Amino acid sequence: MTAVAEQWREMVTVALLGSNRREPPPPAAGLLADLAADEPRDSPSQRLLQQAAATTVLRRAGLRPAESCQPFAAPADDPRPLTPPAATRTWRQIVTDWPVLEDEWLLAVVHAGRRLAPELIGPLLTRHRTDPTRRARVSVAAGPLAAWLVEHEPRLAASGRRAPDPEAIGELPDLPTLQELAAVLQAPPQQSARVIAAGLDSGAFGVSHRAVLTNFAARVRPDALDAIAAALDRVNPSLIAIGLAFSLADLARLRRRMLDELEPG
Repeated sequence: MTAVAEQWREMVTVALLGSNRREPPPPAAGLLADLAADEPRDSPSQRLLQQAAATTVLRRAGLRPAESCQPFAAPADDPRPLTPPAATRTWRQIVTDWPVLEDEWLLAVVHAGRRLAPELIGPLLTRHRTDPTRRARVSVAAGPLAAWLVEHEPRLAASGRRAPDPEAIGELPDLPTLQELAAVLQAPPQQSARVIAAGLDSGAFGVSHRAVLTNFAARVRPDALDAIAAALDRVNPSLIAIGLAFSLADLARLRRRMLDELEPG
């Protein structure tokens, strides 16, 4: 290997100076010389590239294999079906556009008897490093793979030592909303749709109510979502709050799609 190392140093020098200023070194005797004789190259640059490629192969072939490593122990088996690819795409949209829906998304995964697609576990563990309750939901949805990942990637470990509230893990957190909206959260679909659409049409609800209207759409009974989206589409387009109406309709449709994708198989 000494001759090969010297050959390599010579070629590095030629490459730095340029093959137009200095000829590549003649190939060392043996395999390198045989290759050059079998496949002669016309120009110095071509001969340099040929010898560099051949020398690289010889250098690598002369390396001794490293000590064998112990293979990773696989995580415990989790027979639950994976969340579908569509749900993965929806989660990414939720955390970008409507993070108010993420708690329900995670609980829908658990209640459907599914487990998180592996590509989501790292991002979710990282996202909720400081929130013990949400992180506990992630751990339940991810199954044994979550603990396995944390063991091999300590940066995914939780930050802080606060314990999650056991009663809160399986329940959606309450979200504040207006009293008249809270009264129709569990009302028949057409009634809740009429209340929010009429409030926007009359001006009783405006842009300043965006947060509480968002909370309403995130917690209203799921079978009212289609009716609410349709009613919001019919809001007077000349209103200042028409952008808010369209935004809330988008939220209602996204939530409906989210729940449909995660229904138990």
